[in-house]
Amino acid sequence: MKLFKSALMLMCIFALQQLQAQEDLRLSDLEIVDSTSSKYQPFDFNLKVKTMHLWKGLRVTDAPVVDVDLNYTSRNGKFKAGLWGGAGVTGYYTEFDYYASYTTNGFSLAVWDINNSSDYPDAKIFDYDRSTTSHFIDVTLGYQFKPIPLKLSWSTIVQGRDTYVTSSGKLRNAFSNYVEASYGLIQKKDWSVNAFVGGAFSFENEAHFYGEHPNVTNLGLIYAKEVTVLKKFTLPFTATAMWNPEQEYGAIEVAVTLF
Repeated sequence: MKLFKSALMLMCIFALQQLQAQEDLRLSDLEIVDSTSSKYQPFDFNLKVKTMHLWKGLRVTDAPVVDVDLNYTSRNGKFKAGLWGGAGVTGYYTEFDYYASYTTNGFSLAVWDINNSSDYPDAKIFDYDRSTTSHFIDVTLGYQFKPIPLKLSWSTIVQGRDTYVTSSGKLRNAFSNYVEASYGLIQKKDWSVNAFVGGAFSFENEAHFYGEHPNVTNLGLIYAKEVTVLKKFTLPFTATAMWNPEQEYGAIEVAVTLF
């Protein structure tokens, strides 16, 4: 009888311990969910400083640039939309863009409404007429391979100031295309080197948005590294060396993301 009572007591103690352990685990799970939920920030903005502004092989401006990216990201991280603005320190270059992108299973689709009004001082912000607008809408489809660090992308300008004049004198959209392949040559903990090559052409016309002839328009390397500042925090720097065989020039852009 004593043995039975002792065994019953031990079983009760064990059961209570199991219930307490399950309760602790449940509370732990709740804490993890709450912690993850509190860390999700749908809205954010980033500030970057660059020595110049390069875009798909084009030297948009040779002056130092400050740009801001104000964005929203979905909880699963697949959808992102935002406003991007850049300004040159000399006061000549100004740009104000809208964008949205979606990424899943290696595929990505991005739509950018790019409004570089530097050469269009009298253009209106909501004017999308191809003959007077400062906008152009660029659509990019990309795919990131795994496990190899290769990414392919195809961009087409579908609307805006990407135009040409037909033999009959009519203004038409050129629907210029830009195709790029980029590859991660070296990937280390705090630095990396990527190579890229891009070409541009139009099915509608010999000349296109990126040059006068179908050609390679963007060839180069990107070196990225984490730089320690004041022994307390690090800042991501990138140096992009670019050559454009179509435009016959080259350039180096150095950029730092401050936050």
